[in-house]
Amino acid sequence: MIEKKMFTHLFIVFGLVLGIISFLFDRWQDTNNYSFLYSWTIIILSYMLFGGVIGHLLKRTFNEQKRQQELGIEEKNRLHALLNSLPGLMIVLDEEFKIRFANRNYIMKYGECEGKYCYEVGNKKSPCNDCLVKKSFTCELPFSREEVFLNNRFYDVTFQPFRDIDGSMLVIRTLFDITERKEAEQELSRLHSEMSRLERLNIVGQMAAGIAHEIRNPMTTVRGYLQLLGEKMEFQSLRTTLDLMVEELDRANSIITEFLSFVRNSPMESHYQNINDILRNLYPLLEADAYSQDKKIMYEAGETPDILLNSKEISQLILNLCRNGLEAMQAGGTLKLSTYIADQQVVFSVEDEGSGISGEASEKLGTPFFTTKENGTGLGLVTCYNIADRHKAKIDFKSSSGKTTFFVRFPVTA
Repeated sequence: MIEKKMFTHLFIVFGLVLGIISFLFDRWQDTNNYSFLYSWTIIILSYMLFGGVIGHLLKRTFNEQKRQQELGIEEKNRLHALLNSLPGLMIVLDEEFKIRFANRNYIMKYGECEGKYCYEVGNKKSPCNDCLVKKSFTCELPFSREEVFLNNRFYDVTFQPFRDIDGSMLVIRTLFDITERKEAEQELSRLHSEMSRLERLNIVGQMAAGIAHEIRNPMTTVRGYLQLLGEKMEFQSLRTTLDLMVEELDRANSIITEFLSFVRNSPMESHYQNINDILRNLYPLLEADAYSQDKKIMYEAGETPDILLNSKEISQLILNLCRNGLEAMQAGGTLKLSTYIADQQVVFSVEDEGSGISGEASEKLGTPFFTTKENGTGLGLVTCYNIADRHKAKIDFKSSSGKTTFFVRFPVTA
């Protein structure tokens, strides 16, 4: 458009100059009675002179414009190459939110989108209410926004305004994927929490050792004297009270025993043995526990290979899980024990018919002193997790209304 106006002005000026020259030569010819050939020779020479000057000016103008266009194209290509080489997803937007340019990374993620509106790429019908693109155009200042959640990924978004060669205002929007960084931060936070938990467990272990050393011996003495007094005739009227005191001392002793499990950091002496053999030895005891509570127990033994186990610790793990399952059920319920091979692991499962585990409680399972029982210590399941960890095994569970199953997965080669 500018070129057409310039050409129009040049030709008008050129026409006016030639017209004036023609008029002046015509008057001069009439005044001096020169011949027609002479006058028109001068006019033609004048035309040639002015035409050469105008042609030279036009040529210079065209060359300058061509050079500026080539420089503009070269500069734009250089900018596009730079944007394509940078990390992140980049688009260049005009004031109508239309995409002027998208770099290679952005196209790989969202496809060809030049000429589209940026909100269309995000499957929206209008710009966001808190859109920083509009703010960047208004203030002509860069802005950034952290943790924008798109397509299940976290992005750090920056908005950088600039002016194009033609003077129009544009904004570069850049998206840097920070999902891995966020996941690393979450993992670091989890590790800090785990370290704090292990530190607390270490303190508990030290306390357990001290408590066992200082209290267990006098408790044994007191228990012995209470039993001795209960056998004497003069204390028969207090027999019920004395028996209750002995039971409470036994309960305190069992709590101390569970505390002591924290002190051991590695398995005791282990041997290659079959978990089914341990279960068969424990089954009469478990069956008696179930019968005393008016409940049933079933045992389905699958073919499993021998693995490295410490029979005492695995027996404690099995008893804790089974008794938890029995206590979770009403009378008439059935506890189902199973062993089998899955994914090259020996699996021991305990399935009860209880009310299930709530979402809040499931997040705290395995936390010291957390319990849903009225008289629980919150250490039984923690002991199971510690025993499993020492055997390089994993404990997980699934729960629904009316059924909860715990799985202990032992590696075939520990």
